[in-house]
Amino acid sequence: MGTVLRVFVIIILVLSGAALFLAIQLYSKRELLINRTHLLEEQFRKVVKTIEAGDPPAEAQQPNYSGKDVSPVTSKEMENPERSPFWASYQFKLETPNLQAMSWDADEKKRQIRQYYRTEVTPEGKVRRVRNAVDVGTYCVDGPGTMQQMMDELLERATKQNATLNKTRMELQKLREELVTTIDEHNKLKQDGRADKKTIDEKNREIERLNEEIRGLKRKIVGLEEEKSNLTAEVAELKAEIEKKTGEIDELNKLVKDLNSEIKRLKESRVRPPTDERTSSAAAFQGAPGTKGKVVAVDDKLKFVVIDLSADAMTELIGEQRDRPMPQIELMIRRPGFKSASGEFITRIKCRQVLRQKNLVVADILIDWQQAPVEINDVVFY
Repeated sequence: MGTVLRVFVIIILVLSGAALFLAIQLYSKRELLINRTHLLEEQFRKVVKTIEAGDPPAEAQQPNYSGKDVSPVTSKEMENPERSPFWASYQFKLETPNLQAMSWDADEKKRQIRQYYRTEVTPEGKVRRVRNAVDVGTYCVDGPGTMQQMMDELLERATKQNATLNKTRMELQKLREELVTTIDEHNKLKQDGRADKKTIDEKNREIERLNEEIRGLKRKIVGLEEEKSNLTAEVAELKAEIEKKTGEIDELNKLVKDLNSEIKRLKESRVRPPTDERTSSAAAFQGAPGTKGKVVAVDDKLKFVVIDLSADAMTELIGEQRDRPMPQIELMIRRPGFKSASGEFITRIKCRQVLRQKNLVVADILIDWQQAPVEINDVVFY
């Protein structure tokens, strides 16, 4: 009996040593599992904070962005050009920033993430695990209050966020395609703009050359004016010489009288009054300043114009009965909007002949006053 008891004690000691060894091994494994579980919990809480708690708001207001002008570039102005429909399908809600992220930092969430089994409270107030309805020998590990529920929620939100991310990638692709198209068009417009600028520079140089020619012509005009002054002085000298030769003129009086008679006959055939009478009527003309009519015909080679005068202007010139001689008065011509050193002024004209029933007057262009060629519809004023 003592031998059996001794053997039994030895066996117990061996088993106790084995149990102690296994306990030491299990303790190290237990510490590993606990630390790993705590690390996973902590990392899960950090990962959760990167997951958005909800989708971007579907009711986000779409801004009224201006569509890209896709009409061709021409010299014609377009008030309502064709616009690109790019923004019509653009999902602006994907730009919503700072959406609220999920959080498991609450104490309730911290306890739930450690709850592997689903539990319930009995009528006696005790907490017990809920058995699996299918496999009665096991307990439920999913459902409300379990770690599995939190993982399912995390997976669901991560899936939806991934879908939103894929939509964003698709919108970025469309945006990139639109940007590439816009850049290509912009580069084409810049290339065309450089060509247009080159043309403009060439035109500006041509304008500068023409302006230089104009300045040269003006200098020539100044020289001609000086030459005219010299010629006028020579004419004055010749007149003085003519006065010295009055005797010779007396000898030609008879010839002059005959010529005057012929001149008078010719003037009467052209319905023009004697020179002294026309001069006196021009001196007596007292017309009101203002617009008198317009140019209806012009001959720049022969330097005369035909002007259409108003009824009031005709009355001022030849009387209400149209029976007075035509005064040799000087009128002026201007062109609205014309720009020169003298403003809108074009030239002076001198009335020569009148068509009394048609309110038309033939007048000579005084070239000494002329600033530019006379054109039809230029305004006649006094």
